[in-house]
Amino acid sequence: MTKLTTPLENDPSLQFRIDAFEVPEDARAEFEAAMRANLEVLAGLPGFRGHLVFRQTGGPSRFGLITLAVWESRAALDAAATAVRAHSERIGFDRTAALARWRVRSELGGYEVLRPPA
Repeated sequence: MTKLTTPLENDPSLQFRIDAFEVPEDARAEFEAAMRANLEVLAGLPGFRGHLVFRQTGGPSRFGLITLAVWESRAALDAAATAVRAHSERIGFDRTAALARWRVRSELGGYEVLRPPA
C-alpha cells in the first residue's frame, strides 16, 4: 500500500474514491491480487496522494473490504478513471466480468471532506 500522509483538513481540493466490496471467501485471494495490481497503476498516476484498504473486523455491514484513494483534485480523479480503463483494455482485464465471476458486490463513490460552515 502507498503511505497516506496527506493533511486532509488542509486541502479543500482533495477528492476521495471510496469503494466498498463484499467478496466471497473463495474469491478473496484473486480479488485482492487484482486490487494490488490496480493500486500499482494508480500509484503511478498524476495527482495520486495515497491509498488505504480497510478489512472489516466487526459490525453488521456486508462489505468486508473498503478502499480509499486520495486524489489532489477532481480533474486528477477523472483522469485516473480514464487511465485505469485504458490500462485494463491494454492488458485484457474486464473488470465487470471479473467481479461477476468472483460474485463480488460493490458500492463505489467519489467524495470530498465535509467541512464545518464558515
